[in-house]
Amino acid sequence: MTAQLLKNITRETLAPLWAREDIPTERIAQALGVTRQAISSKARTLGLPSRAKVRKQLCDNETFRRMWLAGVNSTEMAQHFGYLHRSAIGSRAGVMGLPRRSRSTDTGKTGGWVQTISLAQFFEQDLRERMEAEAKKRKASQ
Repeated sequence: MTAQLLKNITRETLAPLWAREDIPTERIAQALGVTRQAISSKARTLGLPSRAKVRKQLCDNETFRRMWLAGVNSTEMAQHFGYLHRSAIGSRAGVMGLPRRSRSTDTGKTGGWVQTISLAQFFEQDLRERMEAEAKKRKASQ
């Protein structure tokens, strides 16, 4: 059944849907009556680009890197950048080659992650560092 449905899917049918970043692959597959894996395979067969390569980034790499290395909570980062789930944060960090975070036996308020901070704490720290840098620059120019 799936094989017959896949034969009917042409490049002209799939390409416009595939290019729409706001439509999840699973939803495209449902609409066409096949599985997510089948639609991804068909896209590859038709020579369509990987969606991972054309996926819109919700923030620039430098901001993401600074937040990750500062230890900002993944859930708060996901909410801030508009990701649907916090797991996207860890995945992106891995793709960027950032170090993994480690767990602690003392879970406390951090969900078990070592040295996580809130988004508010990150912004306070960032503002403090920029103000200190500006003060040094002004002092040096006097």
